[in-house]
Amino acid sequence: MSRTSRSWIRSVLTAKDLEAFVEAYKIPEHFSPILPGPDESAECTPNRIIIYTLSFSSCGVRYPLSPFKVDLLRHFGVHFSQLHPLGYMRVVHFELSCVAVSGEPPVPLFCMFYKLISDGDRFTYAKWKHNEWKSRFIFASAAMIPESPPLRDPKTAIEDSVLVLSVDEIVQ
Repeated sequence: MSRTSRSWIRSVLTAKDLEAFVEAYKIPEHFSPILPGPDESAECTPNRIIIYTLSFSSCGVRYPLSPFKVDLLRHFGVHFSQLHPLGYMRVVHFELSCVAVSGEPPVPLFCMFYKLISDGDRFTYAKWKHNEWKSRFIFASAAMIPESPPLRDPKTAIEDSVLVLSVDEIVQ
């Protein structure tokens, strides 16, 4: 196995971290949240799953999972603990966008934009590469978007500096 596989990953969380996580995200005691032992790796078993705390703290995951998220996991036949947090963030963003615009998001609509791909020993959702949307356009006056920024040449380099996080923003 490669060093990037789950068998090499050990949890760095402390008992205090576990207690704070369970309290902050209202994880019911009957789910028996426990820390892995020092020799236990990030492997699911028939009796336990892995919960990545980053999915909750940075990606908007909450218990219980919404019906849309459960339906999406069933549709793709993938377990919640197998998703990379950034892929899960796409699900959360999509769901929130749909709810803000029109209500409950449908799984087929999500599938029009994203596909499930393997990311090493985890899965993530990636954008489809189809460009059908590019041939469906009209023209309108530039006045439609007041004070819009100038058009940028897509071939020019994009310089984007890394933002420095404050102590409160650092995920531990």
